[in-house]
Amino acid sequence: MNHTQYHRSVETLIRYAHHYYVLDDPLVSDEEYDRLYHEVLVYEQAHPEAIRADSPTQRVGAAVLEGFEKAAHLSRMWSLEDLFDHEALVRWIERVLKLGDVKHFYCEPKYDGASLNLIYEHGALKSAITRGDGSIGEEVTQNARTIRSIPLRIDYEGRIEIRGEVVIFKEEFEAINRERMARGESLFANPRNAAAGSLRQLDSAITASRNLVFLPYGVGYNSLEGRRLSERMEWVYALGFKQPPMRSVCTDAQQIDAFYQKMLGARDGFEMMLDGMVIKVDEIDAQEELRLHDQKSALGGSL
Repeated sequence: MNHTQYHRSVETLIRYAHHYYVLDDPLVSDEEYDRLYHEVLVYEQAHPEAIRADSPTQRVGAAVLEGFEKAAHLSRMWSLEDLFDHEALVRWIERVLKLGDVKHFYCEPKYDGASLNLIYEHGALKSAITRGDGSIGEEVTQNARTIRSIPLRIDYEGRIEIRGEVVIFKEEFEAINRERMARGESLFANPRNAAAGSLRQLDSAITASRNLVFLPYGVGYNSLEGRRLSERMEWVYALGFKQPPMRSVCTDAQQIDAFYQKMLGARDGFEMMLDGMVIKVDEIDAQEELRLHDQKSALGGSL
C-alpha cells in the first residue's frame, strides 16, 4: 500500500462505518471491513508520521486516563421546562407566543441518556464535553472518539458545537447486564446510567466495547445562516450524524399532542429508550429573543 492508496482506503473505511453505524445500511461484510482495516493499520504502523487524525484506527486511545479535566462550553447548555400534560403544554405555548414571534415548533424524541457537547474546529473534532452544570463539564474527548456515530471530521470549516445525547440501545444494554451478571458484578439500573457510566470510563477501550450511540439534538455556538431550527438539524444530519426515529414541525398544541401520541404508539419499536418528547421553538431569532425573558422557555419544553 502506498500513500495514495492509504488515503483512499481510509476514506473507504469511513464510508463503510457511516453506512453501518449511522445509516444502518451495511455496504460490505464484517470480514471485508476487517481486512481493509488491517491493511490500513499495517501501513500506519510502518508510517506513523502519515497517520490521519480521522482514521478509524485512531478511535481508541492507547493510554488510560488518571481523571477527567474540567472544560467550559463555548455557549451555555440550557435545561428544558417539564410539561406534564396537555394543559401545561397549552400554557407554555401561550407564554411563548406572548414573548416572541413564534409560528412553528420542532418536536423530536427526548432520549434517555447522557448529554454531550462536541466542538469542531476547521472540520476536526476538537473536544467533547459532558453537560455538567451547563457552563462547565468534563472533557471526555478520548472516549467520544470511540463512538462510531460521532464523525471525527465534518464538512464545515468554522467553529461549532454539536449537541446531543449519548445512549445505549436496548439490546446492547441487556447484553452488558448479562455479561456483568456472569462476572458477579452489579447491574446497571437503566440505559441512562449505563450510558453515563460508559462515557466516563478512564479506559477508553471499555467505552469502545459498550457500543454507545450519539444522537444530535441541537447546535450551540456557531456562525451558521438560516432562520429555522428544523433546517439547521437537517444540515447536521447531512454532515454524517444519526437521525432521530421520528421528528415533526408543528404549529399548535393540537398538532404537537397528535405527534406525541403517535410517538408513544411507536416508541416500543425504537432501538433506544425515550424519556418523553422535546418541543422547541423553531424560529432561531425568536429563541434568542425568548432567552432574554425566559431561559427555559427559549430552549423548549418536554412532555
